[in-house]
Amino acid sequence: MSDKDFREYKLISQRYRIIKKIASGGMADIFLGDDLKLNRKVAIKILSANYAGDRNFVARFKSEAQILARLNHPNIVQVYDWGEFNSSYFICMEYVEGESLKEIIEKKGPLPPETVADYAIQISSALLMAHKNNLVHRDIKPQNILVTPEGKVKVADFGIAKSLTVDVTKTLNIIGTAHYISPEQAKGEVLDHRTDIYSLGIVLYEMLTADVPFRGGNSIDISLKHIYEKPLKPSELMENIPDKLEKIIMHCLEKTPLARYPTVRELIGDLQKYETDQPLSFSAKGQNLNRAGVFIKKIRPRLATIIMAAFMVVFLVLFIFYSYKYYNDKTTGHAMVLVPPVENIPAENAKEILSLFNLNLIITDEIYSSETPEGFITEQTPAPGKNILAGSNIEVTISRGQEIIYILTPNLIGLSQEDATQILEDLGLVKGNISKEYSSVFKENLIIDQKPKFNEEIDPGGSVNITVSKGEDTIPNIIGQDFISASDYLKSLGLIVISSKAPLTDTVNEPGIVMGVIPSPGSKFKVNSVVELVISTNDPLVLVPDLIQLDLEQAESKLDLEGINYEISYISTDYSVQEGTVLGQYPEAGAYISPGSSVILFVGS
Repeated sequence: MSDKDFREYKLISQRYRIIKKIASGGMADIFLGDDLKLNRKVAIKILSANYAGDRNFVARFKSEAQILARLNHPNIVQVYDWGEFNSSYFICMEYVEGESLKEIIEKKGPLPPETVADYAIQISSALLMAHKNNLVHRDIKPQNILVTPEGKVKVADFGIAKSLTVDVTKTLNIIGTAHYISPEQAKGEVLDHRTDIYSLGIVLYEMLTADVPFRGGNSIDISLKHIYEKPLKPSELMENIPDKLEKIIMHCLEKTPLARYPTVRELIGDLQKYETDQPLSFSAKGQNLNRAGVFIKKIRPRLATIIMAAFMVVFLVLFIFYSYKYYNDKTTGHAMVLVPPVENIPAENAKEILSLFNLNLIITDEIYSSETPEGFITEQTPAPGKNILAGSNIEVTISRGQEIIYILTPNLIGLSQEDATQILEDLGLVKGNISKEYSSVFKENLIIDQKPKFNEEIDPGGSVNITVSKGEDTIPNIIGQDFISASDYLKSLGLIVISSKAPLTDTVNEPGIVMGVIPSPGSKFKVNSVVELVISTNDPLVLVPDLIQLDLEQAESKLDLEGINYEISYISTDYSVQEGTVLGQYPEAGAYISPGSSVILFVGS
């Protein structure tokens, strides 16, 4: 980016001040910036001018902002704002201090297994949130994973993420990075969340070995290896690789999506126990293979009763299957089959079971259930044991897991109270406590802060507390108040208070009263500014005369006449006409001093 372009980006939306460029990508540049309204560091992603006129790139850029805005998770980079400016587009995001995982691997080489597991759990947690929102990241790689100095992981760059509700088939030349794409991604097939599990397996492999499993002369060579070649185990490259951690990685790197972890939730569970004696979810103890090839995946340990039920189903299916096979061998001309029970088992396994009976699985509904895990079947039609024609459909209802109802708090910053109230009411929320603060950024009566913050989860009917701007700070009119009260009030506004004295008058006839304020009431000020209070006193005082531009002899004569002591400080001057002339005095003319106090005269020499 040229210096001219950088100057044009110096201030975005009258709010974000660019500090410096921190990264460049194929379609956008990323800058470190200041949010002038909320006084915090932000990362600002700006679409390159070359792509600002390309509708496909602009759509992808906007999609990233919208996707991240609804993924509120501690391991996902948060989006604060986005918009259009200078014929281009920007996304304002959380600024993460630290390095990319790629930079860390390049500097440190292979990472300790415990660090690999820790980072992997955090990345998986971020993906779990995305997958719950029916989103596939499709570009998981170390360059898109940021790590803070404290070891906090943040997943970034959802620029090519896609919803599972739309066709996510794309060609290799525009989607993903060749070293990290899944086999199905390389073949241009329709993708689901398990493509991210494969890519994460590559990242784990690289963290553990400091290298990727497949290299080639170009993207096509690498993609073919993803499809056809089996990667070397990390233990074949390095010593002291934990056996369970290696098995977890290789399970993520299965060529067929069905052979990998069904969800990242199971992956997280295995990563949490890889150093323990507990078996992995896909080990021999966690699966049941029969002669017909039926495979039941192990699910979360806390669902022990459902696991047992699933095993019982397998045995029952075997019994029915072989009973039917024997009966069918003994009779002719019959195309009837017994409906096997498929409730309380995963839909994927149910589909395999039904295929053995020449029956089709049809998902007709999805419901929330606090008793049945996500992806398991809650109901089936026809019921188990019925005789139906081979090739018929078995309609099932799938559990969506336990329903979590919450509302994401809207962004109220910069809105009026009336507009904010309407937005909250539309979302079923209410306005909570209202506080007021001075602000040099927001006009009076506009909202400058809120709790909960933007995009945080809140229960339906919950309240949002707001802070409203009182406008710019001005010095209040405290003339006539006693000095102690006035001073305490000004200090509470963040001002530094000094004082001087003035004699009593006809209107102010008691000591300790504020007779004047410098700067005058109504003047704007900043925190830590100095304010002088002129306080009434019945002590004898002498008014300091104006001595500026008098020659020294005239000034001395005037002070002697008033009975005021004086001191002389000579200062160098560039002009001969200023020699012997009073160029300054302290205190200033019009101030009151006690008898016996001195005035300092600054005389040119």
